[in-house]
Amino acid sequence: MIFPLDGSVRHPITIDPTVWIFDDRKRKIEELDAVAENDQEAYYAKMGKAWDDGLTQGTRVDHNKPMSRQDKDAALRDSFAMPLAPFINNAEPVDLATHIRFYGETVLTIPLHDASRVYLQFSKDGKVLTDGPVYVLYDNQIIRQVNHITVLSGQ
Repeated sequence: MIFPLDGSVRHPITIDPTVWIFDDRKRKIEELDAVAENDQEAYYAKMGKAWDDGLTQGTRVDHNKPMSRQDKDAALRDSFAMPLAPFINNAEPVDLATHIRFYGETVLTIPLHDASRVYLQFSKDGKVLTDGPVYVLYDNQIIRQVNHITVLSGQ
């Protein structure tokens, strides 16, 4: 269930939403309105703190960090989405990039500067989406069956 993020970017990437359940950036669908504005700032604050701690205390990588019982229970019953902005940032849109297009059951094109308001839903009620790989959640719109994201130039 992987899909590409390509187009007017320096680094086309392949996205695998099946691993997002372990990602700290995921959000419960019910909480999206409350966290949408501060999501990127919270992520950068967390990464900044981790960087500072690494400099002052040294680093210790724990790749086998187990999920807590509470996290496991939530993963088996809740619906989650991932913010799109970090993936767009990693792909590094070129200077002329202006829009993002999502291909799914319908095609949605939005301005690139709205990427921070887009979430990719990857689970519903603790299960992988049957008509996925992801849904795009943007301004009270849901685009199902999204399987390709393209960054466009000069729209």
